[in-house]
Amino acid sequence: MRYVDDAHAPLRVRKEHYLEAIYSLGDGVTLSKLARSLGVKPSSALKVVRELEAEGLVTYGGRKGLHLTEAGQRRVEELNQRHKTLEEFFLLIGVAPEEAFREAEKLEHVISPEVVLRIEKLNEALKKMRGVLAGDEGV
Repeated sequence: MRYVDDAHAPLRVRKEHYLEAIYSLGDGVTLSKLARSLGVKPSSALKVVRELEAEGLVTYGGRKGLHLTEAGQRRVEELNQRHKTLEEFFLLIGVAPEEAFREAEKLEHVISPEVVLRIEKLNEALKKMRGVLAGDEGV
């Protein structure tokens, strides 16, 4: 499975993609498997892994594989929450599910936390409005 799809074609593979891939592939994933999943060369993956290691987000033990630190785990959880919020917003405004997923995947890496908080509030308001418009004011 590739973790960078056509929706990312105009974008470079970001460090966050590495964290998400390590999370998805599982604790102890090998560098070569990570590189394959991201569509990059192992030497390129190693360079980014070393940067992530220096930032305290992963540990790399050669044959022992890659492991997210607590800080790395938190970063992935933040990205997942951003994605969920953005995807929900797109669905609420009528974007097709596949496109909503792709757009959320792109934006989750560049949107500020403050904007995500505002979108979360907007999502709640849109859900309430939808309920009122449907005649279910208790929603």
